[in-house]
Amino acid sequence: HDHLPRLRIHLSAWFAVGCMCQRVMANPDDSGAPKEGGGGGDERFRVSCNWRRPFAEMRNDLNRRRPHYLSDWTDAYTRKVVSSALFMFFTSIAPGITFSALLGDQTRVDGRAQLGPVEVILSTAVTGSIFAIFGGQPLVIVGVTGPVTIFTIAVFNISDALGIDFLPFYCWVQIWAALMHMGLAASNACSLITLVTRYSCETFGMLIAVIYIYNGLRNLITYFVDLDPQPALLSLVVGLGTTWLALLLTSARSWSILNRTARTLLADYGATASIFFFCFVPYMGANYDLTPAAHGDNITASTIATLDVPDAVEPSADRGWLINPADCPAWAIVLAIVPALILTVLFFFDHNVSSLLAQAPEFGLKKGTAYHWDFFVIGVQMLVTGLLGIPPVNGLIPQAPLHTDSLCEKEWRTRPAGHSAHDKVEVITHCHEQRVSGLAQAVLIGLTLCALTVLGYIPIAALDGLFIYMGIASFGGNSFYQRLVLFITDPARRAARGLDFLDGVPSGVVRRYTALQLLILACIFGVTLVPYANCLFPVLIAVLVPLRIVTLPKLFGRENVDALDADGNAPDLARHSADADGAAEGTVGGAAAGTICAEDGEAGPGAATEVV
Repeated sequence: HDHLPRLRIHLSAWFAVGCMCQRVMANPDDSGAPKEGGGGGDERFRVSCNWRRPFAEMRNDLNRRRPHYLSDWTDAYTRKVVSSALFMFFTSIAPGITFSALLGDQTRVDGRAQLGPVEVILSTAVTGSIFAIFGGQPLVIVGVTGPVTIFTIAVFNISDALGIDFLPFYCWVQIWAALMHMGLAASNACSLITLVTRYSCETFGMLIAVIYIYNGLRNLITYFVDLDPQPALLSLVVGLGTTWLALLLTSARSWSILNRTARTLLADYGATASIFFFCFVPYMGANYDLTPAAHGDNITASTIATLDVPDAVEPSADRGWLINPADCPAWAIVLAIVPALILTVLFFFDHNVSSLLAQAPEFGLKKGTAYHWDFFVIGVQMLVTGLLGIPPVNGLIPQAPLHTDSLCEKEWRTRPAGHSAHDKVEVITHCHEQRVSGLAQAVLIGLTLCALTVLGYIPIAALDGLFIYMGIASFGGNSFYQRLVLFITDPARRAARGLDFLDGVPSGVVRRYTALQLLILACIFGVTLVPYANCLFPVLIAVLVPLRIVTLPKLFGRENVDALDADGNAPDLARHSADADGAAEGTVGGAAAGTICAEDGEAGPGAATEVV
């Protein structure tokens, strides 16, 4: 009960800020839409949600996607689907296992975890399969995210403070949230996502990338505190080796050795191959003595850390697979509406932003969007996860844009009016829009439940390296990252970076705009490190929307902000001439190094960092 005042403050803050964001987004003029020189509001941020015609946008989504449903399956007959599914499997299972360990540690009742690896894997597999089959935009990868993990722990703390059973209360939170999701989708509220510009998306994307890199590096450093020197050093080699080899192999398209087919295969399967290789490194030669397998599967300070998984596929808690909602008292059922509202605000932003990033104009997708229908499907899935007592899912960042990027065909072409080797850029020529890769990765994750013992041999350090790689891979195509690189770029070479805004926006404005965005990113990242307050960071990200609409134009001028925050453009192959010597189709297994869009010369969202 000592936690109740603090919990009330947190819940009140979530509710107040969430409602403020909704009012600002729904009525930009009422909150002072961005203006200049006394002019009218910015037409870019005038949104009509069509409240009086329920289900209208859901019908539009279905009508838009229905003609392509058959081709979503027949277009999957390509090698890229295999490499993409394998890469997505590892990038989804690794964070899932990590989050499950945190849930198992923080949701214990009488020494027994209420949620663990089985629940997280089951949630990811079941919902991933449902979304791949019935979702409107199958390129979006869904799973249990870090914010959901933080939220779940907060719900557990609330139930513990109130003296009620966690799982029935958690079930009702998801039931209420599911109804809210379906209500928002039916009322066409997802149209508000058009207010989310590149500024908010890229800040959120950078935050997730920084969190991945921070956690990976922190774990590698922590091994030297918790383990003896030899296993700690082996863990460091495995972690950094996984990152290095993945970055090296996924850049194979630009190599001058081997033939084009070999380079493409290395690029497509490079990330997957690096994970496989360094998972076996600890079991080679004398390294085997530093593994738990050599010590009776006991993890000690003299062994490397491996995944801690259960021996059988059964709930972590002493319960059946279905939750009885009637086990929750009536007053707690009503109280569950408050955290359900918080979860809905979180998913409204988190899922839709992941969908935006997966469908960025740079990818040149052809089959259309389905934001309202997808949000409705997320709500239906939440009913399933709630009744099963497992964590809810939404779109993953950076996995969703990495998935799209891994399905893109690319070629090296010459920049317009370019003559030197430095004028060659990699352009997206086609994206394989289909459902099989998303379904396959979900099925593979589900199959791991049949091989939990095998998962127990995976060194955690290899997953740490994968986290670092995923964070670095997320930087490419992020104009925020590219503007940060400008701080250390030779002024004489800035034009070579191919950024459109350099010609129209003063360099001083670019630096101040980027510095402010970096400060905001650092503050939000700091909040994620503070216990209890860390659950507020999705709301802080949502506040970036009214900040972009109202404040930034006043600080830097609307024209400058519009240029810096301009949407990407779809590939325009006509602007680039084919280069026979440098052409090389294909993409990496989820992260293209230095991918540059044909239209604006910017790296694609799934690209790995460029060599500066």
